[in-house]
Amino acid sequence: MKTATSTRLEQKQIQELLTAVFTVCSLDASITKEGMDGFVKLARTAAKRRIKALRPNRKVMVDLDVLGHVIYIWQRTPAYLDDDGHPLAIPARGPAPSIQALFQDVKREDYFQQGLRHLTRLRRIIKVRRGRYQPHSEVTIIDGLTPEMVNLLTLTINRLVSTVLTNTSQRPMGLRLVERVTFVPDLPLRQVKAFKVFTREQGGGLINTVNDWLESRRGPRKARAVDTARRVTAGLHVFSFIERNDT
Repeated sequence: MKTATSTRLEQKQIQELLTAVFTVCSLDASITKEGMDGFVKLARTAAKRRIKALRPNRKVMVDLDVLGHVIYIWQRTPAYLDDDGHPLAIPARGPAPSIQALFQDVKREDYFQQGLRHLTRLRRIIKVRRGRYQPHSEVTIIDGLTPEMVNLLTLTINRLVSTVLTNTSQRPMGLRLVERVTFVPDLPLRQVKAFKVFTREQGGGLINTVNDWLESRRGPRKARAVDTARRVTAGLHVFSFIERNDT
């Protein structure tokens, strides 16, 4: 069930997304007010067609941060590792080591029942011998336009624009956030599959390294809850892209 707070947050994110889009468009002096109104009308029409084709999944939100943190602790806490440093197969419920105990560790025991289903559905864990579970996939792959993916898309666009605007307003010698892109306009079609494999491997390695660095510096969950004024959201988003050239 959505609360008034969650609704306000979603509305704020949508407002920030639209602000980011209009900020980028407004930087083009050739776009008139009438032209902007025309773009908005066309964009709304195109968006309706896309949404109808995608059939968004409106089920319960998946808390990607909690699921990722649970797996992170499982893979790095001695009590959850065997003598070779591999994650143990553990039961869903009961005292540590268990999945329920992991949700308790991150102060989200209230999410345990749904979180267990989400971990299984997303293939982050699989059931093995004697009804126990083990981590399976290193990444969370969501194959539909679910609410959390809409939220992530909104935040990604907002953050990209914010990074660019922050970097372009820095002093000449100021420390800038990383914002790089590389592409060629004429990659042969026969190389597309190889490009997908290569970028997944390279991007995955980078994300895993950055994730380890970030997770190791988060500090105790209790401190995070009471010290919000001295904490910020920080991260790195990596994606590859393929566009068909107009002929």
